[in-house]
Amino acid sequence: MALGKTARSVIGRTLHYAGLLLFAIFTAFPFIWALSVGLSQDPSNIWIFPRAFWPTDPSISWFIRVFHEMPFMTYLGNSALMSFWAVVGVTVVSVLAGYPLARLKFAGRNFIFVAIIATMMLPSEVALVPNFITMKHLGLLNTWTGAILPNIAGAFGIFLMRQAFEAVPQDLIDAARVDGATELQIMWRIMVPVCAPSIAALAIFTLVNEWNDYLWPSIVLNSKDKLPLAVGVFNDLTGPFATSTSLVMAAIVMTIIPVLIFFAFTQRYFVSGLDGAVK
Repeated sequence: MALGKTARSVIGRTLHYAGLLLFAIFTAFPFIWALSVGLSQDPSNIWIFPRAFWPTDPSISWFIRVFHEMPFMTYLGNSALMSFWAVVGVTVVSVLAGYPLARLKFAGRNFIFVAIIATMMLPSEVALVPNFITMKHLGLLNTWTGAILPNIAGAFGIFLMRQAFEAVPQDLIDAARVDGATELQIMWRIMVPVCAPSIAALAIFTLVNEWNDYLWPSIVLNSKDKLPLAVGVFNDLTGPFATSTSLVMAAIVMTIIPVLIFFAFTQRYFVSGLDGAVK
């Protein structure tokens, strides 16, 4: 009986890890294929499955050519700058909006929260024209401010922070109020430190979205020296005048690597932050 239970446990674990391995391969295979094509000096096998997943005549020559074919470091710096200010803006707005929705009592609070959440049901494309007209009247076309500003007030960030603030025990807030703390002091000195994992998760989400954002920056920015990586790589290396698929794949891999490194160092904050928000 004991042996049977052990055997079932082993089989269950084997199936569990096999499923996780298959899912990991399924989700990672586009990156693995792009990496293999970028490392293949000989591009003759890049369309042959599964041969394309092993580099042919491995070399980093395509990665070196990326620096000669386009201003990669300029695009990289633009993406880093835009992502940093987007993270700062989204975090501040989400905290300031999430706290009163979670902890303050006022008329229409639930209606406002539902209205904010309802915007998540709309595709982002519906906001392109209104945002473009607004940026034009504000004189912010072809500026980084115009590229960042529409992304700062997001329903997801407000929802995440509201859920995190609601999970904080009420006794902690009551004790601060008894000591004479104002609502602003309670928010910044108590709620924000307690909810730091959720704020870190929001920051990571925002950075990844901003780093990979293509559509809005491609509309509002038209100066080459202001383009982020996603737009710059597409404009310079794709289209009818594209010189090589291997060169495009090498540029794509170089675009993804900074985000992967950042996520590798911050994933524990990401997981713990989402876990706290869901509870």
